[in-house]
Amino acid sequence: MEINRLYPAPEKSFLLLGPRGTGKSTWLKQILPSALTIDLLDSTRYLELSQNPSHLNNLVAPLPDGAWVIIDEIQRIPALLNEVHRLYESRRIHFALSGSSARKLRRSGANLLAGRALQMFMFPFTYQEYKDHWSIDDACEWGSLPLVVSDPAFKQRTLSTYVDTYIKEEIMAEALVRNLDPFIKVLQVAGLYNGQILNIENLARESGNKRTTVERYFMILEETLLASRVPAIKLDLRTKETVHPKFFMFDSGLARAAAGLVMHEVDRAWKGFAFEGLIYHELRAYNALSFKSRSIFHYAVSGSFDVDFLVQSKPKTLSASQQLVAIEVKSGRNFKTDWLHGLKILTQEAPQKISRALVVYQGRDRLLVDGIEVLPVEQFLDELNRGNIF
Repeated sequence: MEINRLYPAPEKSFLLLGPRGTGKSTWLKQILPSALTIDLLDSTRYLELSQNPSHLNNLVAPLPDGAWVIIDEIQRIPALLNEVHRLYESRRIHFALSGSSARKLRRSGANLLAGRALQMFMFPFTYQEYKDHWSIDDACEWGSLPLVVSDPAFKQRTLSTYVDTYIKEEIMAEALVRNLDPFIKVLQVAGLYNGQILNIENLARESGNKRTTVERYFMILEETLLASRVPAIKLDLRTKETVHPKFFMFDSGLARAAAGLVMHEVDRAWKGFAFEGLIYHELRAYNALSFKSRSIFHYAVSGSFDVDFLVQSKPKTLSASQQLVAIEVKSGRNFKTDWLHGLKILTQEAPQKISRALVVYQGRDRLLVDGIEVLPVEQFLDELNRGNIF
């Protein structure tokens, strides 16, 4: 099964980050079929260049000026970026660099080409890419990694292997943790609580680890691109506005595998959070691919109400407050009026900030109730892709 990616092909050097298995190498070969490819997962090539990064000059020497070179897994030898920079400046050789971890690049103080290279992020398939082959229900339960969508009969085994490979190649090989068992426990808890508010102290108690250890492990998950946080926004409407972020693994199938649930049925609550994670994945992917760079938040008042996502449509200026699109996500198929509770409070108490209020659900009818739009998920994602949400 071949699914076309909706990624624009850059015209200048770029760094493509993304978790393993999202299809970076396949896409690079498709858009740059004639490029010289250097795979740093190849042990011979890795040893050759790690011992002598300047050998890159010999490999590139036969190419004409302006040619393209692909380097896969660049984070394995951050020192190569100095050679890349020099070759770009001296010969205008264009480089397509890919990486599955930002950790080593950031922590080594690597030369990131002084802004000369574009930065991109590759996600699992989005709805616009998989909709003719994979359902939204499938994407919630099993994620949308290319390896899963293209070979669904082996989805459980593929996801289990993915987690094992991540632990072996990202965690053990790079010696990111001293003791693997506590990290695996935290990874399991992270998969179980995917899409929920991240309270490190509670998760430390549940996983039997120190708070500082759990915080460090979650940072590793983020730096190896497996997870991200959605910060809480304070609107100063209530006294108990939460400051804790929400936490999402980059793919619901990965979350399921990390939680040890690939061979078990998942309950309705887990599916609900997975549906919310799917919407976050789509918001994040559209935000990146459209180069809009809009901030995404969540809002919650402890013991009262919450709104899943607030996307900044206009930043704050000296003369005007920021504008936010408020989005509530519900996995139900039949509309319920109580879904509007949090959105009504926001639109009534912060009308100058909330420019639009939406509910996204899995039903079929598009509604307008008390000024709040209620959209079936397919319509919402089509509107998002056309640039009509923010």
